[in-house]
Amino acid sequence: MDYRFSKPFASMPQGGGGDVLKMTADPATIPFAAGNPSAETFPLKELRAIADELFQREDAPALFQYGQTEGYDPLRDFLRQRMAQKHGTGRPEDELMITGGGQQAIDLFTRMMIDPGDVILAEDPTFMGALKTFAFDGARVVGVPMEPDGMDLNALEDQLRQQKNVKFIYVITTFQNPTGYTTSMEKRREIYALAQRYDVMILEDNPYFELRYSGEYVPPLKSLDEDGRVFFAGSLSKILSPGVRMGYAQANRQLIERMAQSRMASDIHCNLFFQAVAAEYFNRFDLDAHIAACCQLYRSKRDLMLEELAAHMPDGVAFSRPDGGLFIWLALPQGSNSDQLAALAAQNGVAVVPGSAFVPGGCRENPGVRLNYSTPTEEQIRRGVAILAQCTRQVMGK
Repeated sequence: MDYRFSKPFASMPQGGGGDVLKMTADPATIPFAAGNPSAETFPLKELRAIADELFQREDAPALFQYGQTEGYDPLRDFLRQRMAQKHGTGRPEDELMITGGGQQAIDLFTRMMIDPGDVILAEDPTFMGALKTFAFDGARVVGVPMEPDGMDLNALEDQLRQQKNVKFIYVITTFQNPTGYTTSMEKRREIYALAQRYDVMILEDNPYFELRYSGEYVPPLKSLDEDGRVFFAGSLSKILSPGVRMGYAQANRQLIERMAQSRMASDIHCNLFFQAVAAEYFNRFDLDAHIAACCQLYRSKRDLMLEELAAHMPDGVAFSRPDGGLFIWLALPQGSNSDQLAALAAQNGVAVVPGSAFVPGGCRENPGVRLNYSTPTEEQIRRGVAILAQCTRQVMGK
């Protein structure tokens, strides 16, 4: 049959790094392409005990009914309080919604704000999942070059001045995907000031900000928000488990109410039982201690990958040194073909994601490669970097 897809679906970019989960499904493949937290960090014993107890309660059937679209109140209350006390976000006019991962928060916000042809200014490079959402909703995404401390502010203001119908600025402020860069506090203030000056919103995607293992803490850009201009998308995937599919959105109450109306046309609400399990876990156990244990594991893996990259990569190749998160950005010299490198590495059993997958607008090469260190074992990191370095030399003609 000749399927007649909708225009947005038919025009959605194909490929761009492929399906990363499929790329890393083969156990024989060294999974540098993944964006997964380590399964070693999942508190399975505690979650199982809580689930068993919830099943035995007299009110257990209520956890298998429909729930409210905004989410399970005890979980929302915990996150609202944590964000206010620890990270300084949330004003009296703000509200918080539990979403199906941070990705759904991005999707619901974009669907609510974008008409076909509207402009989104995004970091270049940036998260491939957000780019797919923006493309599907008909946005024209314009890239703003990334620097180690965040967006190039001169380039950002140039685009704000030149582009028509800019709806929002998309930023991953802490341990950015794919580069691992963190936007400095100074630049966060400047980005917010520019958004005020040109009267646009900010979508702050911040799924990794709790995973800091070095450097100075920088509060979310949302903590600067005085006029309801910042929409914050957070995630529980990196601190609890990605399989529970829970994130959260914090924004002005008007936006959350509109999002709830929109969400009634899709999944209505997140899995109510797992929201209750998460709420019980957060209230019974020391979340900061759990995150510290995660960070200890990731710090050792990050340090090992950085050491191996320094030891094996040829001259001319640079790499980021993130203070947290899950990713390192490998930057080949200009003119190098990272798609070719990714293909060659895959032939040799190492999965990486080429920079072209993270380019706003698509169809443009980027000499960078995203590496993940949270998923592979230490032995895989050592072996994988050595293989990748050999492939890099081949692509560079060294």
